[in-house]
Amino acid sequence: MTGNPERPSRKRWLGRSALGLVVLFGLIQLVPYGHAKNPPVTKAAVWPSAAGQALAENACYDCHSNLTKQWWATEVAPASWLAQADVDGGRGALNFSEWDKPQAGVDDVVESVLSSSMPPIQYKLFHSNSRLSGSQRQQLADALRQLYASDPPAGIKQGGG
Repeated sequence: MTGNPERPSRKRWLGRSALGLVVLFGLIQLVPYGHAKNPPVTKAAVWPSAAGQALAENACYDCHSNLTKQWWATEVAPASWLAQADVDGGRGALNFSEWDKPQAGVDDVVESVLSSSMPPIQYKLFHSNSRLSGSQRQQLADALRQLYASDPPAGIKQGGG
């Protein structure tokens, strides 16, 4: 026999490694983080403009409200972990479903919209409706200013939001 004696052990190692990865992938599905349901809306922000509200719902509400829409990839770890971390951070900064609690200041929120730091790139990659043009960003910024003026949140968070 003139075959390479290392081949069977390499194939065996690759097979075991692949099996190990499949088992690991299955096990991480058992980690409960990332499978949280939406908390109840305690007080929804009352938008003075339907167009502004529609822009916010499309670009912001998945992370900045208790009305997050889950899609299949966000039900599978580790994507579920990343999505949940983004939602937790977004709701912690600004939550249109908990308008009865202190929120980020309007200037900080408007700056995030106008500077294109919101929505973040990882969100825009998978949600084409969140990719706002310059005029849409301006329209959303104006709607946010109107919202804060007509229906201010219960307070402004200290430390800039």
